[in-house]
Amino acid sequence: MKRFSFGSLMGAAVLALALVLPTGTASAEEALPTLTMNGVGVARIAPDTAEITLGVITEAKDATKAHADNAAKAARVQNAVKALGIAERDIQTARYDFSPIYDVKDNGRSVTTGYTVTNSVVVKVRNLDNVGKVIDVALANGANRVDSLEFSASDPSAAKNAALADAARDAHSKADAVAKALGVHIVRILNVYADAQSDSTPRNFMPMMMAKEAYDASTPIAAGELSYEASVNITYVIE
Repeated sequence: MKRFSFGSLMGAAVLALALVLPTGTASAEEALPTLTMNGVGVARIAPDTAEITLGVITEAKDATKAHADNAAKAARVQNAVKALGIAERDIQTARYDFSPIYDVKDNGRSVTTGYTVTNSVVVKVRNLDNVGKVIDVALANGANRVDSLEFSASDPSAAKNAALADAARDAHSKADAVAKALGVHIVRILNVYADAQSDSTPRNFMPMMMAKEAYDASTPIAAGELSYEASVNITYVIE
């Protein structure tokens, strides 16, 4: 029969209690006086890529003709764009829709009067000098809709990092000013939250169907610059 001393039982109890109870470090961190400050930063970069959404819309009374007309024009548009040096991998179908056209009679009955076909592609242009040319040749070869034009940077990491650094400096400068005004000292950083994103949005270029007489004009395009914004929240321990 095994025997246990009172001392060994007490030792085991103390060990178990030590394993169960928290050390108090987390609560001590929460009890520290802190100062939280937000900083914002902005960095700008020139875009080097554009994405254009081009569409071909056709209508016909006969379904087969509506489909055939659209397929021929869409193929002609894509071939014309490729002739400018746009790689096939940079042309992607974004939408294809085949729908009947209804006419509602006086008696409330719907009658099919024809069919409409929409074929839209997104063209990625890696040489910005070709953006206007892509639009021009697409319209000249059957496209009758330009839905959007969006500029981007192939590698925005440097701009994002610059915006984050700017935001961190802004937060620290504000924290120093507040600490001095309150007569306290910043001891160390407790935690940091940072986020960076682009504030550039897709630009609607010509969101309506183009009239045929508009095809003769050349299209001027200005790429401008992209802006990346960053936000940094820093919590400091003060004394």
